[in-house]
This record gives sequence, C-alpha cells and structure tokens, in this order.
Amino acid sequence: MRIARLDLTRYGRFSDTTLDFGARPDGAPDFHIVYGLNEAGKSTTAAAILDLLFGIDRKSPYGSAEIRRNWHAYNALRIGARLELSGGA
Repeated sequence: MRIARLDLTRYGRFSDTTLDFGARPDGAPDFHIVYGLNEAGKSTTAAAILDLLFGIDRKSPYGSAEIRRNWHAYNALRIGARLELSGGA
C-alpha cells in the first residue's frame, strides 16, 4: 500500500490541506522525507496517517471537547487519502 495523497480536511489546526506525494516513480525508490520548522505540523501529519489507518481515538489530542484555539472539535475531524494498492487506487 502507498499513500499517494493525504487530505487533512479538518484535523488539528489543518483545514482543507492536501499533501500530494505525486506519482510512483518507475524504477526508482519511492521514499519521502517530511521536514519543517517547529510547530509546522510534522507530528500532526504523522498522527493523521495513523488515525486514517486505525481510526481516530476518542482521546485524540487533535480533537477534543476542549477545543484549542483554531483546532477542530472531535466530532468534526475529517481525514481522507488516495491509497494505491497493487490492483490500483
């Protein structure tokens, strides 16, 4: 399985954000490194991938009853993706 695109529709501080990892390169490694400044959203993005694959935990720090400034409530969290499997997308 390969994540071709990650949609952070409403997750943590992200709203309508898409990370497009592009097409799988032919005959070349398909490895991505995500880097950025502190508080840029790297850990939030990693947590979103896990929540996409395994479900958003009710105790998730990225959406809670205690809505943090500019964060989405738990019941409003939305994550999407385009996954590529051996049979297609």
